[in-house]
Amino acid sequence: MKTVYKTFNTYSTSLQWLIVVVSLGVLCIALWYWISLMKISKFWMLSIFLLVPLIQFLITPIAIKFNFYTYYSRMVVSMGKSTRYIDLHNGSSFDYLLEMNKVRPGLEWKKKMLFHYLSALNHIIQKIESQQIPKQSVIRGSSYFISSRTAEKLGFSVKKTSAVETLNIVLNYVDLVWMHSLSNGYITFPNLTNIKTISIEGSDLIKHKSLIEKSLYKLNASQN
Repeated sequence: MKTVYKTFNTYSTSLQWLIVVVSLGVLCIALWYWISLMKISKFWMLSIFLLVPLIQFLITPIAIKFNFYTYYSRMVVSMGKSTRYIDLHNGSSFDYLLEMNKVRPGLEWKKKMLFHYLSALNHIIQKIESQQIPKQSVIRGSSYFISSRTAEKLGFSVKKTSAVETLNIVLNYVDLVWMHSLSNGYITFPNLTNIKTISIEGSDLIKHKSLIEKSLYKLNASQN
């Protein structure tokens, strides 16, 4: 099973390294500046809600280059290389910039993202079938990744989000706002209390292969 091919990988090696070096430099400057502001006034601690999205953006090309992330589709990523516990996340703003820049906000955007989500699950199923991922693996995510209703149709269990996961979502709230806004086609402020954690074992995910493939076929046909 081939790895997911990113737009970033199509760039020349020299351009990739240039982006990585510039990103690393800007990241260091941003962190240094934030720490300096914190020494002046603790009030600047609130700017962490702007700093975190910037860090996510700048870290992504570095993580892609050094294979710190595992992409299961162009817009769905898991940190690290673990196949026992697969924690799925939306791609960062860097991924959106490269992979979604020609997609119109609203219904087209929503369908494209759902296509990427289902493609990721299908990719995981194929890896399980080829024994690259064990059937006992646990695939997890948040319901902003796939809605609770859709998740239940695909066999996922839905439960309350832990305090640690909630904190992570809060720190990434700025990203969530523009992601949801582009998906809906208008400014949207997501309700954090509605976000749940979803999970499923690999063996159970395989049982829903047919439904996932049919959904992908319909989505692909509607985009052409």
